[in-house]
Amino acid sequence: MCDLQLMYRECGAETRDDYLRGVANENGLPLACVRKIADQLGEREDFGALVLICETRRGLVR
Repeated sequence: MCDLQLMYRECGAETRDDYLRGVANENGLPLACVRKIADQLGEREDFGALVLICETRRGLVR
């Protein structure tokens, strides 16, 4: 099992898609938006830049 898969599971997700769904829900963002950002950044940024960007966008939405 790869390191990323272990990290997803540590966050309570079975797959990357589950993880992205959780990030979207936590930040009140559409899943499509989070997936687009994640695809542009690459999966290595799922736990870094993706989270920061989503948190910033959450602040702009509210």
